[in-house]
Amino acid sequence: MKQPTYIDLEDAIYMAWRTSDDLDMFYKHHGDHPTPMSDDEVSNMILGIKQLHDLRMEALMDMMCRVHKLNQYTTDPEVLARREKVFNEAVEPTKKKGKKK
Repeated sequence: MKQPTYIDLEDAIYMAWRTSDDLDMFYKHHGDHPTPMSDDEVSNMILGIKQLHDLRMEALMDMMCRVHKLNQYTTDPEVLARREKVFNEAVEPTKKKGKKK
């Protein structure tokens, strides 16, 4: 996978605005359509738009992390060393000396 650029990040930001377009379309259809949607159809539509929005936001956050080399995409040796140290401490906690009373 190629290293994403700031242009790719900008595209992901614009993609997030599609949720507003989805809601506009739903609002117009629901308000202007000759046959009204049932409560179940309205609920399903809102849930579907929410799920799409969540996916877009997840993709946007991932793109931001890749562009700025954050989280799992970091290449900074100091960050990697600190991450390794924290991971090792979590997996193998230091043993306390002495006996429990």
